[in-house]
Amino acid sequence: METPRGVDAFSGSKHDQDSYYVDDFDFDLWDAPTDMICTSQPRCSKQVSFKSTDSSVSDGYISGENHGKLQKTRTHTEVNLKNVLGGIVEILTGKNKGGSDVQLVQGSTPGTLFLGYEDNGGSFLHPSVYIPSAPPLLEAEAIDCNAYRAVLEADPPEWLPDSHSSICMQCASPFTAITRGRHHCRFCGQIFCRACTKGRCLLPVKFRERDPQRVCDACYDRLDPLQALLINSISNAMQVAKHDVVDWTCARGWFNLPVGLSMEHEIYKATSTLNNYSQVARSNPERSIPMAVIKGAKGLTILTVVRVGALLTYKLGTGLVIGKRSDGSWSAPSSIMSVGLGWGAQIGGELTDYIIVLHGSKAVKTFCSRMHFSLGAGLSCAAGPIGRVLEADLRAGDKGTGMCYTYSCSKGAFVGVSLEGNLVVSRTDANTRFYGDPYLTTTDILLGTVESPKAALPLYAAVNDLCSAIHC
Repeated sequence: METPRGVDAFSGSKHDQDSYYVDDFDFDLWDAPTDMICTSQPRCSKQVSFKSTDSSVSDGYISGENHGKLQKTRTHTEVNLKNVLGGIVEILTGKNKGGSDVQLVQGSTPGTLFLGYEDNGGSFLHPSVYIPSAPPLLEAEAIDCNAYRAVLEADPPEWLPDSHSSICMQCASPFTAITRGRHHCRFCGQIFCRACTKGRCLLPVKFRERDPQRVCDACYDRLDPLQALLINSISNAMQVAKHDVVDWTCARGWFNLPVGLSMEHEIYKATSTLNNYSQVARSNPERSIPMAVIKGAKGLTILTVVRVGALLTYKLGTGLVIGKRSDGSWSAPSSIMSVGLGWGAQIGGELTDYIIVLHGSKAVKTFCSRMHFSLGAGLSCAAGPIGRVLEADLRAGDKGTGMCYTYSCSKGAFVGVSLEGNLVVSRTDANTRFYGDPYLTTTDILLGTVESPKAALPLYAAVNDLCSAIHC
């Protein structure tokens, strides 16, 4: 058998001549030889004998006198700057993974079969080095250990009474009434100060809590590696919407409250508003949102606002915003709150459901700001259960500015023409409770890669229904 070009042969001691050790036959890229003799040598796991018909190999093994000859086949590959740079380029471009005529090079340490070179003298890394040596994070095999299993199967603890300790059980600082109050860790039940319980984490299933809870620093370190798994399984965003009936058979569907306490409530309110506009679009298309406006929308904001006053009016309401992705789908929702003032010839009170069409990506980025201002003018008229408000406004925040078109349906007794100013704030607390991730930003939700939550499926269905009603 002809000795492969560029392969190191090892000899020297009698023990080396009797056996040749390889430690990489467990790789799927090579078939394990059938003629194996297991030994108890500490540096290897398998002993392999090679039979050969080559005259340069005696008794089926590489002899010591041929060692120098075989070494010469390796020394002709000069390690220089050209070969090193060429190898780097081939690794980056993936050319080294091709089917070129290459040979493996074994280093001076047995079991290192990862470096080789081609006929032109260039060296390369064998494709086996690209095979991951560990399972992906947070898959079943990645968390299959006693430490994580104990955390996932933990039972809710019995909280210690406040009288159990007069000092923080971590930093040993004494508790005070104002500056250093007592806080229980929701995972271990012990008592800590505010500084030692800053972390918020989702807890395992047995705790029956879907909102991130306050935990101590030690428990935070134990729970943090499991947060991605818990977010994708027990967070509010991953639950199917329970309240999805918005017709007259459900009392909560008769009118929307101006303030929603959770994202689930905001999704319900937005779904109800969109369904009302879909009915208007089918019965009286002239009073609905123009098709050209909704077709060019890069995002939608749906919120309910209550407005009362005479000459000077006050407004308060909450809602949500969604952005349109490049593939035509809608992003995950982000919760917002709006407060404002109006001045003009106006009097009365009304409850208004707004649909704000975000015209352009700049308007969507404006709602990615932590807070932004809007300034506009409008005409409002409401008498009984039906009314209309037409507004156009300019919005500005730290992420940009943008034009928006506002359409609304009002209930109450109100009439007037006014100049309006509003402050819109992103409700990061509501987003955190819904998605379970305290580090998630509004930009991540509207412009990032956050998947559409199951809890918002009625909202997406209502948006698509509105678009279909307007287009028809």
